[in-house]
Amino acid sequence: SEFKSLGKTFKFIHAVGIVPLAHMDANDREAARETASVVDCPYTDLSYDVDDDAAAATGGTGRRPHGGGARAGAGANSGGLSEARARRIAQEDAATIGGGGGGHDGGAYRWRQRPTRKRPLGDDDGGDDDDAAKQAFEEDNPDNRSLFLHGLHRDPGRTLTTDVLMDAFRPFGCVAVRFPKPRTNPMGHLPPPPSFAFLDFTSHEEASRCLADLKGEAVVRNIMLTLKWSSSPNGAKRSHNHHAYTHPPPFLAGGGAIPPPPPPPPKRRNRITEAEAADSTTLFLRLPPSLDSSSYPKELETMRILAQSTMEDELNTGMPTDSDERITAEDEPALRVTVRQPNEEMNYGFLTFASHAAALTTLVALTGQEDGGAVSEEKLVAGVRLESSTGDEKASAVRTNVSHLNGVTLYWAKGAQPKSSSENEKNYGLSFHKRHFPPDSRTDCWFCLASPTCEKHLIIAVYEECYITMPKGAVNEHHSLIVPVEHGGDGALVNKKIAPEIESVKSKLRIHARTVLQKDLFVFERCIETKGGYHTHVQCIPVDADSGPAIQSKMLEMSTRAGFQLKEITSDLGLNALEDDWSSGYFYAEIPLPGGGNDFRRFIYRAGDGGANGGGGGSGGRGRGHVPLQFGREVLAEVMGKPDIAQWKACVVSQEKEEEMTVEFRKSLENITC
Repeated sequence: SEFKSLGKTFKFIHAVGIVPLAHMDANDREAARETASVVDCPYTDLSYDVDDDAAAATGGTGRRPHGGGARAGAGANSGGLSEARARRIAQEDAATIGGGGGGHDGGAYRWRQRPTRKRPLGDDDGGDDDDAAKQAFEEDNPDNRSLFLHGLHRDPGRTLTTDVLMDAFRPFGCVAVRFPKPRTNPMGHLPPPPSFAFLDFTSHEEASRCLADLKGEAVVRNIMLTLKWSSSPNGAKRSHNHHAYTHPPPFLAGGGAIPPPPPPPPKRRNRITEAEAADSTTLFLRLPPSLDSSSYPKELETMRILAQSTMEDELNTGMPTDSDERITAEDEPALRVTVRQPNEEMNYGFLTFASHAAALTTLVALTGQEDGGAVSEEKLVAGVRLESSTGDEKASAVRTNVSHLNGVTLYWAKGAQPKSSSENEKNYGLSFHKRHFPPDSRTDCWFCLASPTCEKHLIIAVYEECYITMPKGAVNEHHSLIVPVEHGGDGALVNKKIAPEIESVKSKLRIHARTVLQKDLFVFERCIETKGGYHTHVQCIPVDADSGPAIQSKMLEMSTRAGFQLKEITSDLGLNALEDDWSSGYFYAEIPLPGGGNDFRRFIYRAGDGGANGGGGGSGGRGRGHVPLQFGREVLAEVMGKPDIAQWKACVVSQEKEEEMTVEFRKSLENITC
């Protein structure tokens, strides 16, 4: 048939979109054979538009004009497009007209039957909307200091080197140009040039200003380039010199061997959460990048004072700043904050608190988040009392606005594991174990063994749940404290876990006082929580033999004068068996009976009970009593006629003397068994 006789010629003309003779009716087909002309093709140039004078020799078969007439007529001047190029142009034209999808009306060509694999940017599934959302996020991200530069593939001569781009964008604040890491080629050939690069700036504001001034476009050496914000995974800041190519890549340097790829960047650690930092008392502080490096130490100190004053304000809510009852860091070590800067040229540092709770309170108050973030502008505008750092007085000072620190961030820092005493300092002949450094230890508490403020040269002996130590400013050379290892405000004598061991230690000290010193032992515990926190302890003070009645009389008198009433305990049960709830606090005392021995009378006052004389007595007519902080020492000062011993600060001696007293006490206690 005629269809089969056309063969490959028919298939070819169908592929390029020419109407085959087989698809024409009889009249059109006969007319085409008679004219013997070449039909214009919209996908070729003028070299194809020639008549084939030799077409008549075909006898009107129509095979030469449509199959090979163009080549034969063109001769040596056979210009125009190749068959593959013609197909590609036709496909692009069809995609433009019909939307690029297969099956569209008018899409009769085979190349239009294949749907495109790439999703258009403007479709309903994202595209431009997603990119706009990402750009909006990066515009508000103060940590992003880089712009994405695209269009380098339009530079066939590879003239846009690092130096050329720096010269073009340096006036806009650019400080570095980073090219992507070249892809490795197993054949040893140079990699193709990249189509993009990154422009780094000293600050987010500089980058934003450059993007706004150029309106997202720039022409460098007649090559159109586009600009937009670079992506910053996890909101992490890109350092302007991190993996930056300070020299042109090899394909821009005129050849040469490919250098080894740079080492992989260190894996960026995500911010740790409050739950992950449960044992941490340190916050990571980063100053805004807009500050001058010379001001870093000063501004870090300002942030330390802000954190410390924030804790003071949280603790003294509703109390006037000039009140004498206001608790400050000067009075309470639990409120103190220290700052550490690894290097004066770094815009970050670390704030160390007395406890995890103190750090968490400050973090939430300043950022509003338990995991940290940017310090609220409201807190910075409210200002900070810079004078509070001197500690000279409690009087309120004028707050200084520190809004220039807007953008400062606070996050949790990883908590350091407590080190044993042998790693840091002398053990003074004592044996410490892991149980003596519980996770709730506070770094500011004088009695927590893990604290650097704990003066271990005063420790006499260490047991499972408690230890014996001499106090700072002892009443005499054998004044001791029984201190629980774990930090807490619950009374030592009512804690069912540690009370048995404390009773055993008390008996040992009582025997030591009677047999070695020929004295009696006055024991008391003031377990009343203070605003700044409290580590409970029991005081044991050797007193002259048979001085118990005088101590009892004076103690009852002074308690009535102070507005609270001590009641004698006639039961033999321990405090933890008398009551289940001692959370309100108490003052407890053991008065030795005359004649020595292990006999004593016990007195108790439960905080919150009515005051003396039916609840209305006491100085000032207070309905509830107040046990002075040094009440036990004040009683002894009255009995012994030594006013100075009422305050421990008046009894402080040198460390050399303290070590000497501790060694003698430890030796005299070693042979005591109970």
